[in-house]
Amino acid sequence: MRKIASIFTAMILLTGCPGGKPAPQARYTYINEEKLCFSVDKNDVLNYYRIESTQETGYAVIKNDEGLHLTYPDNCINVKWKYGYSYAISYGLNDKRYIHRFFIDNNGQLTNTDY
Repeated sequence: MRKIASIFTAMILLTGCPGGKPAPQARYTYINEEKLCFSVDKNDVLNYYRIESTQETGYAVIKNDEGLHLTYPDNCINVKWKYGYSYAISYGLNDKRYIHRFFIDNNGQLTNTDY
């Protein structure tokens, strides 16, 4: 009985605990003033998106949608960006998870914060 318990314990230690989903990959979106496109390739399919930002009161969800099946140009949305804040756009494209992080300064200049 001890031998079976030892083998079982060794198997658990060697295999480790199962992890969660892998972190999303960094990937740019296309932003031109208030227009945001997740891809300009008509073969890419947008599955979901979530736009978050740091605001005066903390972290805020700006816009989100799920259960999508949109291709270009229907995967473009309008977003009213506030200057002086950081943003994170999490989105699914072709069933893969991506994220785009950036900062828009008080002059409207966008700077990517990953990559």
